Amino acid sequence: MRSLISEHARHSPARPAPFPGGETPSRRRIPKENVYAGTAPPSGDPYRSPSSTAKPLGDITPTLNLTLPPRPLKRKLDVSPAVCPRPEAEAADSGVQVVVRIRPPRSVEGEEAPDPCLCRTSANSVAIQGQTFTFDAVADAASTQEDFFTLVGPPLVENCLAGLNSSIFTYGQTGSGKTYTMWGPLSATSGDSVACERGLAPRVFEHLFARIKQEQGKHKDKELIHSCTCSFLEIYNEQITDLLDPMQKNLQIREDVKTACVYVESLTKESVSTMKDVTPLLLKGLANRRTESTSANADSSRSHCVFTCVIKSESKNLEAGSNSIRMSRMNLVDLAGSERQKLTHAAGDRLKEAGNINRSLSALGNLINILAEISQSGKPWQHVPYRNSKLTFLLQESLGGNAMLAMICTVSPSESCKSETLSTLRFAQRAKL
Repeated sequence: MRSLISEHARHSPARPAPFPGGETPSRRRIPKENVYAGTAPPSGDPYRSPSSTAKPLGDITPTLNLTLPPRPLKRKLDVSPAVCPRPEAEAADSGVQVVVRIRPPRSVEGEEAPDPCLCRTSANSVAIQGQTFTFDAVADAASTQEDFFTLVGPPLVENCLAGLNSSIFTYGQTGSGKTYTMWGPLSATSGDSVACERGLAPRVFEHLFARIKQEQGKHKDKELIHSCTCSFLEIYNEQITDLLDPMQKNLQIREDVKTACVYVESLTKESVSTMKDVTPLLLKGLANRRTESTSANADSSRSHCVFTCVIKSESKNLEAGSNSIRMSRMNLVDLAGSERQKLTHAAGDRLKEAGNINRSLSALGNLINILAEISQSGKPWQHVPYRNSKLTFLLQESLGGNAMLAMICTVSPSESCKSETLSTLRFAQRAKL
């Protein structure tokens, strides 16, 4: 036992010698690299908390128990606005214009009945099954193509010339008049029939080139130059095809790492400057688009098609000796119509096409719901599923940010289409939120 005690004594550390007076001082803490003993930290220190500016640390005694400040990465984000919103910002438009168009009745659906399933109650509201829906505008069956262009076309062109990405979507049930509203008959586009049948697309480009000519004449001193580049594609069964070169199929969507812009690889692009340049592109693309006959529509579009025009303007400031460049994107999107197998009796390839169309439209609807929820709740960190479909991935720059969107929802007054009409109106209502 005595040998064990002596062995422990040899390995035990020696006690420090007592200070004068017989007292042993308390153990002194060694300051960390981000704790400044005796003086306040410099103003540029990244670990300094905001409250330390009002309360300097002062002299630190050996008995002061300091705690490290929290790490910057673990601090809670402050999402409160830095300044109060201006009154005019509250009244600003949300950037989404929703217009409903009621298609004229067709005898094949038995719509000659005196009581349709919905009716226009005012210039911006429609009623169905005792429910009233209010939008930016409602066009009844008597409205013409010119009337409808006046509602949607000029604001779109002005937004693009101002440098904002702008889009027009046509959404609705198959056979409700989406393609007619967007493009009109091919004979009207080519000029073989009366011009009153032309759709939104040719009228928009006519107005665009007229406004470009006005702007260039107005700003001759700045040497204003505009250039327009167009492309035309379709999304069929979640595969992208170049409508200006149908041999290029299954094209891939890419994202530029530097600019974060989304583009389609190897897509044909054509420069245009007049309406004579645009018309052949529209005719060629629409002729190559996939259409089939169903029981609900004799000429049903089986794909989403997107006509895109990139507008670039360059001007010079002679006094400052500098140049300015402004770019915007205009999308004309004709969506394939939603359909129910019970109504169309689709089978085989038509059934597969309908399934892909409905899934793509469902992804678009879910995306609009999330964007509306973000707009109402103010939660910018919520995940937005742009990549759930190629349609939403391709058009993400036109659905968020400062982009302007005109949503045209076409509906049928037929009693047999009542459920689809109600679903379309609810979709339009969510888009306007």
